[in-house]
Amino acid sequence: MWIMSSTSNPFNPVDETVLPAPALAALRAEATAEIARGAAERFEEGRGYKEPEALLCALLALPDLDAALDPAAPAPDADAIDKAARLSRAVAAAMDAAYGPEPIAAAAATGIPESDATFTVADELLAKHDVDASAGAEARAAASSPAGGAVGGDRAFETAAAHTFLQRVLYRINRLSHFWYDDLESYSNERSLFLQALRNTIERRWQRWETAQLPAGVAARCAEAGLDEVQQALKEGYARDVDPPHSPALTFIRDEMGPLGYAHLLAIGSVDGLVEASRQSRVCAGTANSIQCAVFRVLSEEYGGGRYARKHSTFYSAMMQEAGLDTREEAYLDLVPWQALANANSNFLLTERRRHYLRYLGALTFFEINGPSVYKAYLSAGRRCGLSERACGYWELHIKEDERHGRQMLDEVALPLAAMYPDNAGEVLLGYEQEAFLGARAGAAVTEAIRAAEAAAERAASAGQV
Repeated sequence: MWIMSSTSNPFNPVDETVLPAPALAALRAEATAEIARGAAERFEEGRGYKEPEALLCALLALPDLDAALDPAAPAPDADAIDKAARLSRAVAAAMDAAYGPEPIAAAAATGIPESDATFTVADELLAKHDVDASAGAEARAAASSPAGGAVGGDRAFETAAAHTFLQRVLYRINRLSHFWYDDLESYSNERSLFLQALRNTIERRWQRWETAQLPAGVAARCAEAGLDEVQQALKEGYARDVDPPHSPALTFIRDEMGPLGYAHLLAIGSVDGLVEASRQSRVCAGTANSIQCAVFRVLSEEYGGGRYARKHSTFYSAMMQEAGLDTREEAYLDLVPWQALANANSNFLLTERRRHYLRYLGALTFFEINGPSVYKAYLSAGRRCGLSERACGYWELHIKEDERHGRQMLDEVALPLAAMYPDNAGEVLLGYEQEAFLGARAGAAVTEAIRAAEAAAERAASAGQV
């Protein structure tokens, strides 16, 4: 749903001689300070994960991470080895805090409970470099304590902070698959074996946990469904999800959210919106057929048919400019709730692995079907707040295009793809259902963040009047 930089909007031209609406003028004056305060508050809430995340950033900045961690190298980097070991232990502890330390049946083949198996990366690293083995045991004990885990063995992980840390680790690794037109040295470690092992360790545990979060019976139903049942369920899903009743979260955004909340919505959405459809591009390679071409047509329209002025992310950037926001791609990463990052990381995972091709296109089908109903609420909110057409024109564009994309994805992608793989058709449905669940969860979290930002602004205003 969410999206680089242009000051013009060819679909919604703006008369530059007209002053902004009063609400927009006030928004421009307040948005930067209030959103910066929101980012600072989220930083404080997540202090428990900032130190190990900084370790990851330091490792990513190395010219050759794997060489630095190689004990056979002439001069292994002791500082890098220490950072990697501490990061690995923090990840293991965070997984137990976020996903629970109980054993998982899938680990039975090795005879190792999952809560122990997740320490593999850290323990191997410690053993390889002859680091005190008791460090791993200390981290295990801390992670299984009632406090719910520790960072480096000395700081409790709150569950939300653990989720946030893990999703930010995944995001910082996954984003290396995109080209950001920055320093080329930023990509030196994109194929690092250490980073791959770290990501795989988190993803295995996280994906099992996510499957367990789905409504009762959904995963089993998808696994057992035959082709006819899957296709019927997808058709019913279209009828249900193309214009569903608004959730409480979306109703709040449509009817109650103020201009400052709208700016907060744009800021959170910008992390995805300013690079919109980048992940989708990764599933368009391969053998040509009608399904692939249908998926590419959707992608091509997201990219404005190859015209930068009409690329959807250009419209998103224009909205942000009108609201006085920073249009750099990841300027507001610290504002993004873990639930929204989980949605992005799920798409990274599904598009990275060809084995999940069916699941991804099922997920994309829901996204395109349901999107217009969400964008209509956002558009209504912007107009109710008295904002200019340029400050909410992206939503109008998306409503028009995604109403067509939803039908196209159902008829030309999801249904024929299920028919092409009848024994695996349930994977298309699973992707559809899981995207619906992840999207609703992320939407609720974003709304909660908006409410908190508006409440904080009211408190600050009241304090200033005393």
